[in-house]
Amino acid sequence: MSKKPPPTLWEIVGPVGGLGFTIAVPIAAGAILGHYLDGVLRTAPLCILLGLLLGLITGIYGAYRLFKIFFSSIR
Repeated sequence: MSKKPPPTLWEIVGPVGGLGFTIAVPIAAGAILGHYLDGVLRTAPLCILLGLLLGLITGIYGAYRLFKIFFSSIR
């Protein structure tokens, strides 16, 4: 029975570095889209707040999936 070698530094730093983008990009996209929809629909803070909330949920889910893959590869 052969054991896997321990992960290298880059195998650990890679997913952690990607975590910022995984969370920040959906939040920024939701805010931009919400701001645009607020201008079109004239519903001043409603769409941007909904966009931020949806972006936050999407970012957290993306981070969960990223770490699920990361921790399953360590075993």
